[in-house]
Amino acid sequence: MKSFTLTLGAALLLAGCNQNPPATSTPTATADTAPATPIAVDSANAATGTAPDAAATAPVPAAAPQLRAAETLKLAFAFKPAPNPDDAGRPRTSAHLLLQGRQPQDIDLGNFAGKPDVVDAAKAKQAGFPAGMLLGFRSYQAATGTSQDLAVLNVDGRHLRIVQRKVEETAPEPGPFETAREIPLPGNTQLVVASPAKK
Repeated sequence: MKSFTLTLGAALLLAGCNQNPPATSTPTATADTAPATPIAVDSANAATGTAPDAAATAPVPAAAPQLRAAETLKLAFAFKPAPNPDDAGRPRTSAHLLLQGRQPQDIDLGNFAGKPDVVDAAKAKQAGFPAGMLLGFRSYQAATGTSQDLAVLNVDGRHLRIVQRKVEETAPEPGPFETAREIPLPGNTQLVVASPAKK
């Protein structure tokens, strides 16, 4: 009986020594446990391992435009005789608008009968010239009883607008002024009306 017990104990001991250790299971990656995809790092900051500086990546604001110094522009009419191909005995007058400033301009307004009469504020109001005009004149042709009116207006400090109309003596009312042309002005311009220039 004693030998049987020893034999059984020896067999159990050998069985215990020859037993392999239990295999550890490797966890399989699932959607919940899968490693996160690495985030691309800016190559400029990869070497230092620092995050991009917000101030360095912010867009640089455009420089504000420099305002030009105020320019004074003087306006004046100039008149000179012009030939009349239709009637040599009745010369016409060539009218010009002179802009005297950093870049002087001489604007030909056309030929008119006789010598135009420059209208002041009182005459302009009486004759129905546009309110707020800078300069204006009326040319009268006695042979036809027709007047030609011209006025220069300031449009928001950005343009000079030249308007004209014909006035018939027999008409109950003068016709409306119509825009003949517009002249752009430099920015930050101050307009001053000068005395009519003589040529």
